[in-house]
Amino acid sequence: MAQAFAFVDYILPCYVSIHLQEQSVPFTYIEYESNGKLWPSIHQMFSAVDRYQVANSYGLFRRMTGVGGRPEVVLEGSYDKETWTEIEFMYKPGNISAAPPVVAPHQPRLDWQMWFAALGHHSQSPWFTSFVYRLLQGKKEVIHLVQVDESKYPFHSQPPAYIRAQLYKYWFTGLAEDGSLPQKWWERQRVEEFYPTVFLGDPQLDAFLTQYGLKDKAPTKRPSDSLLPTALRLVREHTRPYTGPTLIWSLYLTAALIFLLRGARSWLPGGGLPSGKHKAVKRPEAAADPGGGGDQAGGEKNGQLKKEAAERAKGPTEAPADGPRNVKKRK
Repeated sequence: MAQAFAFVDYILPCYVSIHLQEQSVPFTYIEYESNGKLWPSIHQMFSAVDRYQVANSYGLFRRMTGVGGRPEVVLEGSYDKETWTEIEFMYKPGNISAAPPVVAPHQPRLDWQMWFAALGHHSQSPWFTSFVYRLLQGKKEVIHLVQVDESKYPFHSQPPAYIRAQLYKYWFTGLAEDGSLPQKWWERQRVEEFYPTVFLGDPQLDAFLTQYGLKDKAPTKRPSDSLLPTALRLVREHTRPYTGPTLIWSLYLTAALIFLLRGARSWLPGGGLPSGKHKAVKRPEAAADPGGGGDQAGGEKNGQLKKEAAERAKGPTEAPADGPRNVKKRK
């Protein structure tokens, strides 16, 4: 057993050292000068094990897009295939006159996924086809992900007959030549068509749904009368009119208010208790002599018992010298 532990103590540091050297190659990809200074043997060792994916580039987003323009997918709907109306999202860039909202710490999932979809072909984001299909059907749950306020959704009265998507690149506008602030927040340029024009019953749309395994997919059956689904449904119905940042900041402010009230309670006299509920404080004289004839029943009883004990210790009391017995003896 001791030999096994000694072997592990020898092998483990060697493995950690080799693994750290392998990781130094992808870690320095972002800084080419540092990457070029690594020993050739480290590059060879990393190339030998690269196919096993034992070491990867550091960071979730070690390289951000947007240097050459932020790619964004813009959805458009139409009733007649001639007049197209853009579908605005709550958080992602769309309207070039709309200021980017402050959403932290909320994470808008759909808007975030739309940005990922813009980084490649729509076939790399199969969920986008399902998203377009649900908008054509007019699903309220999906529309609520686009706009909480349905009046801001351009097709709230009737679902669009046609939907397509365009790929744009967005830039922030700069100051004017005279130094004044611009009237628009964004500048954009169309790149290409991201998603073709589709409609319900379109063979191309049906082919996409079949290809991605989304056509006629039966919904998951859950017991509707159990406690958890009922509670979640009630919470969802009551929070539906509010956006994600509003709900999250409401929870944060409520928690902060509770802590402030608890802190203020400790600053008040008596620990924050109302004046009528303060505990009675014993008087010093009663506490020092509980049997000394105080106004409490316990103090009176204790004093009487001590008095009787003192009398028994003295013995029987003697009669006065001029009593009847002394008179007899003198006679």
